[in-house]
Amino acid sequence: MKKKIFYATISLILLSTIAKILSFIVRIYLARTLSLEAMNLYSLAMPTLVFLIALAQMGIPTALSKVIAQSVNPLNGILSSFILSLINNLILITLFLIMIPFLSTHLFKDIQISSILKSMVFMIPMVTLSGLCKAILQGKQHHAIACASQIFEEVFRLIFLIIGFSLFLKDARSLATTAMFSVFVGECGSTLFMLAFLFIKKHPLKRRQHDLKKEHFLEILSLSVPMTSARLIGSLTYFLEPIIFLAFADPVLLKNAYGIFNGYVLPLLTMPSFISVTLASALLPTFVYEKKHNHLEKAKKIFYMMSLICLLISLTCALTTYFFPSEILQLFYKTKEGSAFLKNSSLPFIFYSLQPVLSSILHALDQSKKALIDTLLGCLLRLAILALLTPLLQENALILAIVASMLTTTFLHALRVCWSLKKLSLTSK
Repeated sequence: MKKKIFYATISLILLSTIAKILSFIVRIYLARTLSLEAMNLYSLAMPTLVFLIALAQMGIPTALSKVIAQSVNPLNGILSSFILSLINNLILITLFLIMIPFLSTHLFKDIQISSILKSMVFMIPMVTLSGLCKAILQGKQHHAIACASQIFEEVFRLIFLIIGFSLFLKDARSLATTAMFSVFVGECGSTLFMLAFLFIKKHPLKRRQHDLKKEHFLEILSLSVPMTSARLIGSLTYFLEPIIFLAFADPVLLKNAYGIFNGYVLPLLTMPSFISVTLASALLPTFVYEKKHNHLEKAKKIFYMMSLICLLISLTCALTTYFFPSEILQLFYKTKEGSAFLKNSSLPFIFYSLQPVLSSILHALDQSKKALIDTLLGCLLRLAILALLTPLLQENALILAIVASMLTTTFLHALRVCWSLKKLSLTSK
């Protein structure tokens, strides 16, 4: 059994590594193709996309994977999740289309960003469908297939970018819009792969009867609301971050700094997290399943092993970026812009890769509300530092805010997980 768990974990890491390499190739291609103005527009719009994705999914995929893992007949949970997602998407698309003129002219104060925001509308239904497909696969323990879908996502996105950049206009707005629309194309590729697997495989879900009731909707909502609240808080913070950051000093200077940090530095700092996100997605249904069948020690060993793997990989990457910041930026992006940002942020980001795994365990232990509090405290600290210290520290306030927020949330999560596992061990004896 230990060998099975080990080999399954290694396969997930290998698939995630391939997907991340492809993702990084996409980032490098974007960094080398987009002009600085286009990169700034793309970076400013990206927090809005992240916020939209959180609103579109509303935590329903994560809740669905947990319901499937602990349910004998999960079809009711799947149907209720699809219905709730459809209603949510219709409302969200309508509201976002109404808000686009206000966002571009009043908040971002750049009319060029309007077309980039419009390209995000297509993402809303596609990212929702993709999330639900992944939830079904993960809930039924098909983690490798869910992970492999990310490879298709990056391949589709890269092909579209190569074709798009060669065909469309080369002005900053067109380049940034093409880059943003490529996210939608990538999600299409990922979703097609997962749907093909679900339809080709003779899945037992097809042969089961459903009896959809109010309780099934309430079960999904009771799990998704606390989960999505934490994600929404983080996404809203990310959305407000450039607005607050640009409000307290020279907009041109800070817009360039924000574009450099988010376009070049942050992808390198968060690079190891692709493994922890993949492992965390697999950990939630696996931990719930083992816990339900009274295999607590086995569940804890899986958690400890995944946490250690994440920490070791993150440590290796952090030390590399700390000692060779200029060389790495030159290697990937053919620029040394942001080397000071990268060096100063590297070591604290060792702990960033633990956050998804810790959050996943808190959800599995029915501690979603406490995880929400931790996230809220970290995000409030982030916005407070930006608002209070940007006039004094300028672009360095952005680094301080992100690092302080990340460490606060991660260590609060760690304390809660240790306490909850200790309490669970005592009650199970």
